[in-house]
Amino acid sequence: MQQTQSTQQQAGIMPAPPKVITTKDASYLKDQLSWLLLAMKKCSHFARECSDPEIGQAIDKAGKMHERHYNLLLKHLQTNNAEGMKNVPQH
Repeated sequence: MQQTQSTQQQAGIMPAPPKVITTKDASYLKDQLSWLLLAMKKCSHFARECSDPEIGQAIDKAGKMHERHYNLLLKHLQTNNAEGMKNVPQH
């Protein structure tokens, strides 16, 4: 176990994600939220337009999956980033 931790530290692998969001992280997250929202909207539109009810249900199911992922990501982002940044060492 000790060797694994030492190897991870040498490789620069974090044992747990930081409790803050950098500007670059925020940009990635904004993109991901936008893609999920677009996927939800497209699935909703095409599920309504579909003439085959079985396919429409499958598309609607995919849209609901994207909606769950969107809401889960939002839930994870509900944090006080300014407070967390106070604990990050500044170089």
